[in-house]
Amino acid sequence: MRPILRKVDAGHNFSFSVREDIYPHLYNHWHYHPEAELTLIRKGTGMRLVGDSIERFEDGDLVLLGSNLPHLWRNDAAYFQGLPDLQVEAVAVHFREDFWGDAFLELPELKTIRDLLEKAKRGIRITGETKSRITAQMESILKASGTQRIGYLLGMLDQAAASREFELLSSVGFSKNYDLLNTDKINRIYTYTFNNFQKKITLKDAAATVNISPHSFCRYFRSRTLKTYGQFVLEVRIGYACKLLIENKMSVARIGYACGFNNLSNFNRHFKTLVGSTPLQYVRKYTEYTSP
Repeated sequence: MRPILRKVDAGHNFSFSVREDIYPHLYNHWHYHPEAELTLIRKGTGMRLVGDSIERFEDGDLVLLGSNLPHLWRNDAAYFQGLPDLQVEAVAVHFREDFWGDAFLELPELKTIRDLLEKAKRGIRITGETKSRITAQMESILKASGTQRIGYLLGMLDQAAASREFELLSSVGFSKNYDLLNTDKINRIYTYTFNNFQKKITLKDAAATVNISPHSFCRYFRSRTLKTYGQFVLEVRIGYACKLLIENKMSVARIGYACGFNNLSNFNRHFKTLVGSTPLQYVRKYTEYTSP
């Protein structure tokens, strides 16, 4: 399968789309679209893939994505079990960068927004007070109509453009090298990995899911993601470990095994390499930041 070109319907009476999603889980396919996207995860947890970036997301995640940037939000496994009390809520704004006309963004007053949309080709996670302000406006734009909708969108982009409270997600290399016309197989690889990362994954088995040799698989995966398949699996496992550590329902050793690591020292070493701290230090830091 190719990353899916997803159609975004703005409706007959609007020039861009504003949507509220309340579902058992988010749209979980690797996809892209010509519209830029501003998404607020009001409620939900899982892994977020943007280009070659892979991170956990949780309630309050706010991300701006540029045109044609491949991405997916993959909810945690519990969201696919049909639990009646577990659902996700999200607000998404999709807009073509030229929907207000070819010349509008060329105005000198809008240079910062032009620069923001250029940065968004790598994906931007918005944080801090800027996130709080834009989150409030995301809720307001759901109820807006007429020119007020455009005013809210312009205001949100302006606030993001003026802020330093953000993190670029994907690498420069990915945005420069990714080929949307040659993306066979990657969706099946992602699905296989998310379904199997808690147990041993061999390169042979992963390659078999897309019917190519292990050598071709390695070359293909690196060309699509600018990372090795082993690095990708490791990032998925560590991301899931962060979730389990935050939940604080299992020992560190049990979490390591639950995430596919065969011994505690191996888990600790890889965790520190990717996160910058040991699992216990991570828990203490999280508790420190989230305690009232």
